[in-house]
Amino acid sequence: ASVRRAAMMSGDLGAVARAAMASGKAGLQQFSVMLMRPVDPMLADSAETVAAALERLGRAVFEWKLDGARIQVHKDGSTVRVFTRNLRDVTPAVPEVVAQSLMLSAHSAIVDGEVIALREDGAPHPFQITMRRFGRRLDVDRLRSELPLTPFFFDCLLQDGEPLIDRPQSERFAALSELAPPAVVIPHLTTGEVSEAQAFADAAIARGHEGVVA
Repeated sequence: ASVRRAAMMSGDLGAVARAAMASGKAGLQQFSVMLMRPVDPMLADSAETVAAALERLGRAVFEWKLDGARIQVHKDGSTVRVFTRNLRDVTPAVPEVVAQSLMLSAHSAIVDGEVIALREDGAPHPFQITMRRFGRRLDVDRLRSELPLTPFFFDCLLQDGEPLIDRPQSERFAALSELAPPAVVIPHLTTGEVSEAQAFADAAIARGHEGVVA
């Protein structure tokens, strides 16, 4: 478990292996969430239905599941860098995400989310359309005008120098809600009732999204 955690924090399994061989568990403890060093994303398992998810989790948090591109934003004062799920720095390609991230009220923060291209009516474009914004050769100004991106954040891993990654999800989301404008926070419901969770999932699907994450 210590090795898996260190690898997630580092994003460099080779560096983790060298530290473990040299110093054992003490060497692994050097790897923690840090500004401008992207963290491997946390992933989810699947459940067949909302009811099945609640049966496994009990009272749970539900959030819309978007068919967008996973991003991780690191903000340090007026400096923002945006990374993909593969830890690639795509900051120059997404100036509107940078602008939105500068509105985070914390001086320093690491937030996790998705970015998606929306139509004028708020419905999502297909995933392949969103991914046009991450090509190798981009006319960024033209694409930003033709295909603007909207970020939706769902987690906060660091706030003003304090790592939150070991805090409960409810505390991390509370921190996110304090520092991020409501328009860029993922729609969110806490419930133990199947009917409420199903209605929330149905609303996400009606808007053209994939469903929910619990």
